[in-house]
Amino acid sequence: MAPASLTQRPMDGSNINTPEYWDGIYRREFESGQPDAGGGSRDYGPIHDAILGLVADGSRVLDVACGPGLLCRKLRLRHPAIRVTGVDHSAYRIGCNRERDRDLGIEYRCADIRTGLASLDGRFDVACLCEILEHLDDPERVVEAVVERLRPGGRLVVSCPHDDEIPDPEHVRAWGHDDLFHLLARFGWTVSFRHFEPPYFSPWMLAWVDLDRGEARA
Repeated sequence: MAPASLTQRPMDGSNINTPEYWDGIYRREFESGQPDAGGGSRDYGPIHDAILGLVADGSRVLDVACGPGLLCRKLRLRHPAIRVTGVDHSAYRIGCNRERDRDLGIEYRCADIRTGLASLDGRFDVACLCEILEHLDDPERVVEAVVERLRPGGRLVVSCPHDDEIPDPEHVRAWGHDDLFHLLARFGWTVSFRHFEPPYFSPWMLAWVDLDRGEARA
């Protein structure tokens, strides 16, 4: 089977990013011991480092589409008092994460990130959506569902490739600076950005917004 970045989009144009698709990707990665990411890595080192600086110790953090749980582990190891919940719709990957991190106190939940985030318990101080917006047919709805899981004044953190310069059949939508700004500006008065040189395929951007303490602005 071809690596993820070489997989062909279905002839009907449907989104290949299903739970079954990602189960297959992560199973191959686990069995081979190599990332099935077109020669890249799932460790977004400098971007993860920047996110660690945006999270206060003692926070309750939600990592949406956590994949192999690398960011979850980094958060927990950097901030011992933090509570981390990682969510992914690959049941296979969540099972591997639970087994590997059973001594770290990370909660892993299997849920369809497109439709199942409302099932999560409680509210979070910070929510991370890293390298997932470009995979979604309806990212606005997913972001709204994540915001619903945040406390008033909570922080929403997003990262994605800038303008998606390298074609990838897993990516269904390209995001530029203005696109990401308008997506997040609905929820807070200030959207902050950091941009990164190509760690893998193309320039990356990280953005975050602190939610208004009252009703989210339309």
